[in-house]
Amino acid sequence: MQLSSDSFYQAVQYLEDHPESIRVKKLIFCICQKSWENALNILNSFSMESLVKDLITEQENLELLTLSLYKLVKTLNRPKVYAGVAKAIVEQLGPIYRELEQDTEVVEVSADPQETNVSDEKILLEQAVSNLTNHPETARIHKLVYAISKNSWENDLDRIQHYGLKNLITEMLEVYPDYTVLKQAFVRLVNNINKKNLYIAISKVILNQIYGLYDILKQEKVLPQANSNNYSTQIIAINNSDNYQSMEPSSRGAFETSVIDVASEQMITELQQVQPPPPPSPPKPTYDIFEIRMEIMQYTNPLRAKILLFSLLFHPWDRSGQDWSTLRSYTLDDLLEQILQSGRSISEIEGKLYNMARALHDPDSHLQTASTVVESVKPFL
Repeated sequence: MQLSSDSFYQAVQYLEDHPESIRVKKLIFCICQKSWENALNILNSFSMESLVKDLITEQENLELLTLSLYKLVKTLNRPKVYAGVAKAIVEQLGPIYRELEQDTEVVEVSADPQETNVSDEKILLEQAVSNLTNHPETARIHKLVYAISKNSWENDLDRIQHYGLKNLITEMLEVYPDYTVLKQAFVRLVNNINKKNLYIAISKVILNQIYGLYDILKQEKVLPQANSNNYSTQIIAINNSDNYQSMEPSSRGAFETSVIDVASEQMITELQQVQPPPPPSPPKPTYDIFEIRMEIMQYTNPLRAKILLFSLLFHPWDRSGQDWSTLRSYTLDDLLEQILQSGRSISEIEGKLYNMARALHDPDSHLQTASTVVESVKPFL
């Protein structure tokens, strides 16, 4: 396990400089050493770097780390204070775990000795293309990548595939050299698509696959950063023909809005015409996805929660190998976020979750999980 990335050292520095750095050390020390330590001379004999390395070695993935921290925090005298400290640890180590997962995938791809001299960028790109091509929603993945890179929507899959997914991703990296700006472009595009929840999930799959490429591009300065501000917004236009055409940037060098105007009957299944914005509704209570996840993990099995949320967002769970593969591509946070942003009423969510729970093996356990999920998200819907 190599922990030499910028993400690792940035996380260590952040935790070292954190106002609660002593409590950070106490939590990490306890998980790694299986004992609580209050003596500062002992805690300070360990560097933050060595403690974080031991923690990542001890906890195999981010979900396991989160659960371990939460269980520990619940046993302490000041759980609310330490919950904030635990959250900071999870947030800082999340990118490191994602990089480690990508490194594992890269090792599998580079089995041929002749591939050992291939650059990290090329390996990650090939792996991303392979994963996205083999994804069950590869057709919609192609459409989203094409729309982002070409500034136009295209339904003719043969035409999209003519370009090649690898070329489209490469072009997307050139158009959006900044990862945050790319995420914003996906959000604007997906907000105008009829099957919004599905496309939100698909856009996250794409972003997760290319995340490592942006780290490499940032380190090697392969792409110029000066262009990143030129794409602060994006417009996808549809004229009166069956094909979508690109809109040119405005005179200010950026796209004005993100509007899809449906004039083609062919697109009705994918897109909806954007109506004038409704009067503003009362703001919903703000939520902390970390706290919601922790509440669910405290009272029920997180895997059962993921299966139920997956069934609600996509299709009823059938225990097939493909379902398991797709489920692994989402975190519990991803699925919760989609439910909270879906616009569904709590009564609809509750009814469907209970119906799906009854149809699964061991319905009593799944009904208990459904109840926990409903109670956790209810205040924010």
